[in-house]
Amino acid sequence: MPPIAQRLREPAAFVLLAFGAISTLFHTITFLFGPGEDGLSFSNRALLGVTLLLSVEVTAALLGAVWLAHVTGQLKTAKVITLIALIAIAAEDLFGVVALFSSFGADEAPTPDANGAAFGSGWGKTQSFFVSLAQLAVAGIASWLILNYFQQHNPRPVQGYGQPPQQQGQWGQQPAPQGQWGPPPQQQAPAPAPQGQWGPPPQQQAAPPPQPQWGQPQPPQQDADSMMTQAIPTVPQAGQPQQQQQQQPPQQGEGGLPIGNWTAE
Repeated sequence: MPPIAQRLREPAAFVLLAFGAISTLFHTITFLFGPGEDGLSFSNRALLGVTLLLSVEVTAALLGAVWLAHVTGQLKTAKVITLIALIAIAAEDLFGVVALFSSFGADEAPTPDANGAAFGSGWGKTQSFFVSLAQLAVAGIASWLILNYFQQHNPRPVQGYGQPPQQQGQWGQQPAPQGQWGPPPQQQAPAPAPQGQWGPPPQQQAAPPPQPQWGQPQPPQQDADSMMTQAIPTVPQAGQPQQQQQQQPPQQGEGGLPIGNWTAE
């Protein structure tokens, strides 16, 4: 694009946008309310205004304004221009459809219509319907193009390289954090408190002894029987004293032999 055209790109876009938006506004007001047209019914106004509402010139002006705002780089006001054009062409499509079907109820008049046929005649209504239907198809394509331009201003977040697509979790599950692969983490329920048991408390297992390093003597190992014997305390039998009295050796007296606690002389 030449430099002078690049400088005039934004003003030209606003001029085309103003022409399309203002034309759509006044054609809609004339179709709905009919100011200055005394004696015309709603159907008669629809037959007169359907070709003006769906005018190809208005549709081309709105689409041209959006195209100038995005060609060879977006303008700073590209989003505003696209939004206004989208609203204007949506109103054109909506009221154009209403006027298209409302024109079938127009009354006959000796004056010609916009297409040159007798106003309100059968041939005039048929001709106006098909011409307006073709204009509506052109406006629909332009609406789709303008909508695609508008969606460029709201891009979706780009995922990083190597990250899996986000998956929607099921009901009751927390979504997995972005950047991690796998199912969402599940919260573990707290373990129930241990109920009381009848009998002695369980004994904790002793940790195994550390293995000696290379070159050091190994400590003496005890077999399982000796460890069990040491762990089980001895219980004295009934009828026996807990402590055995130590027997003292008898003292030998002079001149006699010890017999029990008596000495024989």
